[in-house]
Amino acid sequence: MAALPKAGKPLVENDAGSYLAWSGKNQPALAGEKLGCGLLVLKPLGFALPHYADSGKFGYVLGGSAVVGVLPVGLDARERVVRLEAGDVIAMRAGEVTWWYNDADGEDVTIVFMGDTARAASPGDISYFVLAGPMGVLGGLDAGLLATASGLTSPEQAATAFRSQPAVLLTRLSRKLQDVRPREHDRHGIVVNAARMPADSSTGGAAAGTKIVTAAHLPVLGQLGFSVGLTPLDAGAAVRGPWVLRDAAAQAVYVARGSGRVQVAGAGGASTLLDAEAAAGSLLVVPRYAVALVGVDAGGMELVSLIKSPRPAMKQFTGKGSVIGGLTPEIVQAALNVSPELVEQLRMTK
Repeated sequence: MAALPKAGKPLVENDAGSYLAWSGKNQPALAGEKLGCGLLVLKPLGFALPHYADSGKFGYVLGGSAVVGVLPVGLDARERVVRLEAGDVIAMRAGEVTWWYNDADGEDVTIVFMGDTARAASPGDISYFVLAGPMGVLGGLDAGLLATASGLTSPEQAATAFRSQPAVLLTRLSRKLQDVRPREHDRHGIVVNAARMPADSSTGGAAAGTKIVTAAHLPVLGQLGFSVGLTPLDAGAAVRGPWVLRDAAAQAVYVARGSGRVQVAGAGGASTLLDAEAAAGSLLVVPRYAVALVGVDAGGMELVSLIKSPRPAMKQFTGKGSVIGGLTPEIVQAALNVSPELVEQLRMTK
């Protein structure tokens, strides 16, 4: 069942920025399809403390610039430090330690995260394990045992090491970090700029201009088992769809900009699973095999989606390269009980 589009709820909000999250408890469709979503906003000098998550996920930079560190899982893993800019997609495995830092002078950075929560502690939610601060995973452990395990001289020293950070997840630094330098070669394999990618012609009129980031662009997505859909819809687009993912792939769809009417239909056809206005900042779920249709408002829309397939088979129902376009015209005519002229119009619509 598709749930109404909903806005996220702030988990942290302070002078460093904010983090909003969507929960399967409030949006059961997320838990049902085992998807998760969050939105990070970092103000200048905002710093997200090092942490790891229980879900593989991607981040898409909606605006601004940030420096990000990623420590992969493994005994001899090397930290990778990259600069992210608007249009970048970064993929992360569950358990990888990351930190996020806005070193810009005057612009916020905004990043939407979407993940597969099938193996998460709570399906439908991306849970974070922070290394410092009141939420830190080490702060609640016995200081004496920590001192012994960490080679420190006393429980007091351990308490100082692991309990001195007062901030919860996000903190605003007092100065720029001079020795933190991104390395261009560290982007290889984990970051791609979608703005420089061509649109996916296979989606056709279902979502003209859609870009689908797959394992062919970011190899780690093949391990994570999902892909990233980016769909800008211009103000004159009017309607996009109907389309379907024919490989049993559910979608979590975040409205990054604009608004419009979204309809989702499932088996049965007499009624829709969803028929609602979706505004910027809201999240909706398109269940497996369901058909989606978007009516774009005057200001246009931009959609960001996690598609639970490493190589999604997205198909429109009408137009060139569509489901109807791929069937024998006489079969379509007999099935719809319409004239040959109308069938041809349905097959050739852009």
